[in-house]
Amino acid sequence: MRSVVPKRLPIACIVGLLFLQNATLAAPLRVLSIVAGNGHDVATPSAMLSWLLKRHDEIQFTLSRDANTLSPQGLQNIDAVVLFAPGMQWNEEQKQALQQFIQRGGGVVYLHTSPASPAAEGTVGNVVVQIEQSRHPIVQGVSPFQITDALIQSEGGQPAGTQVIARQRNGQPLAWAGQAGKGKVFITALGHAPSAWNHPYFQQMVLNAVYWCAGRKPPQPRTPQPPKGFVSLFNGVNLEGWGEVGPPCWSVQDGVIVCSGLSESTGWLRSNRMYRNFILRLEYRISPGGNSGIFLRAPHYGRSSRLGMELQIQDDGTSPPSNTCTSAVYSVVTPRLNPARPTGEWNQVEITLKDRHLRVVWNGHLVHDIDLDDPALSANLPRTHLLYRRPNWGYIGLQNHRSLVEFRNIFIKEIQ
Repeated sequence: MRSVVPKRLPIACIVGLLFLQNATLAAPLRVLSIVAGNGHDVATPSAMLSWLLKRHDEIQFTLSRDANTLSPQGLQNIDAVVLFAPGMQWNEEQKQALQQFIQRGGGVVYLHTSPASPAAEGTVGNVVVQIEQSRHPIVQGVSPFQITDALIQSEGGQPAGTQVIARQRNGQPLAWAGQAGKGKVFITALGHAPSAWNHPYFQQMVLNAVYWCAGRKPPQPRTPQPPKGFVSLFNGVNLEGWGEVGPPCWSVQDGVIVCSGLSESTGWLRSNRMYRNFILRLEYRISPGGNSGIFLRAPHYGRSSRLGMELQIQDDGTSPPSNTCTSAVYSVVTPRLNPARPTGEWNQVEITLKDRHLRVVWNGHLVHDIDLDDPALSANLPRTHLLYRRPNWGYIGLQNHRSLVEFRNIFIKEIQ
């Protein structure tokens, strides 16, 4: 039999085929999220869904707070729909539009809802989430966790074609996933309280659900590649090389260090060893209204921002420079400008510490070039704040200030 594939293809054809192949691989994942509170808080799920999904370049994310967006027209050219609309009574046209969307291969993620009607809001309390189907793609990277939340409850049974993938410790189902026609659905009773949205495992479950329902695989973490002469302080997989000080709230998601901020007190993540003279490079992203910091030459015990140094991180890009704005040597030295980028964008930082000299470049702006022993910098400061008393060596740390913050691409180069 003669092959239908010619032995030789013109160069132009080969280039064209490669272009089409790359275009297919790069096809965006089109996600529509409809947040219609129906008496619920919509600010938290709106902000967190935007933050969680916009961080991935392949996702084209659209957020709507208008329930009427759920329509045949609104679902055109969409791969997956994320619905946060507890108790919403959809009309028949909307129900039919959603059903047809699923039947032809669309994916739907139902958040804080019940698989059956009627449903009622439960009381707020501790919820221990246990994983029922540990091999299911939606719970990859998710371990059992505990949150404060209120559940949507109903007397209905398990939806046809689905399986329970997470339960409460008492056996009550919390999340379902399954096939419907050519499409896929995910349903969870979780998502009422901010503590649920801020938990890294709930975030991972929602993100995995979006990809799974759309028939895609989540992006795999990439091992950070340090620049020449630098070594990586973060392997992109786990927190090896770091230690938590204070309450546990640190995890690794999608190759990024995440501080959930879900703790009753502050703390920090510190390097396993101390450093003296170095160039440190890292990237961070802060959540709306968030607060964090980068600790330098910090001791193991005591207040790191006083006994070592803290470079402040805040969601304050429109604020004027001050000794507490982004990039300030906290409460001591005001930067030349406030270099913070808009909320949701990654920020790049390069810090050079050599003996008593500190140089900081933040998002391409030189914000500090100072001598720590300069008397003018310590003039009129309380004794606990004096820069000339700060040590010459210590730990590098990332601050938990009870806010959601991410760090990645953390590289260091020790210098003489």
